[in-house]
Amino acid sequence: MTPKQSRSTYRAGDRKETFWDRLGSKRRTLAIIGLLLFLIADVVLVGLALTANGRSTDEPTQRPIPTFGGTPSDTASPEVTEEPVAAQSTERFMAAGNASVLWRATQGTCEAPAVVERSEDAGVTWAAIPTAQAFDLRVVYALTATSEDEVQLVGSAGAECAVGGFSSTDAGDTWDSSPELLSTVAYQTPAAADGSSAVVLAGQPVAAPCPGVEAMATGSERTVAACSAVLAEWDATTGSWSAIPFAGIHALDVQAEQIVFAARGVPGCVGLGVLRVSGATLTSASSTESIGCVSDADLAAPAALASSDGASWLWVGDALFTTSDGGVTWTALAP
Repeated sequence: MTPKQSRSTYRAGDRKETFWDRLGSKRRTLAIIGLLLFLIADVVLVGLALTANGRSTDEPTQRPIPTFGGTPSDTASPEVTEEPVAAQSTERFMAAGNASVLWRATQGTCEAPAVVERSEDAGVTWAAIPTAQAFDLRVVYALTATSEDEVQLVGSAGAECAVGGFSSTDAGDTWDSSPELLSTVAYQTPAAADGSSAVVLAGQPVAAPCPGVEAMATGSERTVAACSAVLAEWDATTGSWSAIPFAGIHALDVQAEQIVFAARGVPGCVGLGVLRVSGATLTSASSTESIGCVSDADLAAPAALASSDGASWLWVGDALFTTSDGGVTWTALAP
């Protein structure tokens, strides 16, 4: 018998009639339309709710992720506590012949000559020295005194404003040309157009420890200079500067065993703090020691500092301050 292809004899049972079947085609169409209208209304209501809450459908603006316990953002503005930078302290000079006789000078320019003055009563009163008639002094670069009557300066003089050395041995009544001072007295050259300057030592210009020297002082064997962030001393044995970090120095006074200086921004002092660095040389290990505070000092004015026989004077703006206790307390002298 030839086999025949078999066919399944399985047949599902009758399906139970549902509510959807009983609705009919017309009613089913109306139900679908109603459902679509409900969904559309729901979308509209959700959009209105988001708008009411200030939400935007635009891409969100990216913001920095906050961190905790770390450093502040670079975009944050740091709190500034330091006073504005003052004018260069080299705009004026002061030297002490002894505890009573002082010399001081403004720097001047070739068009507006410097003024040199002398005091015989420790700075209480001052008398102008007539340098214009003596040698037509225009600019002062360095001022030193070796006694009550002997004073030396390096400056520019005459119509050509030429640099030269000048000295007096009779309290400034007469002056002599002293070209040898150009090779023995350290001084700073006038600032160039870019603000840079050079320092002349032993008659030879050397690179300054920074683009702009703000204060400079020389002793019999030491030359120190201050920049915006460092205090430096010239080392003749190596032909280079050694420096320690310190900012805000206005005036310097160099002595055999210490450097005394006045600076702004000293903690606990609202004016110019007076500090010192002990030692015959300045090294990277040298540390500063706070001595006193001149609270009434004008931080925006040029300054000069001088000492002799246990007394010191700080000339700032139109005021002159003095101390006889090593710089701990300062007294203002009447203008």
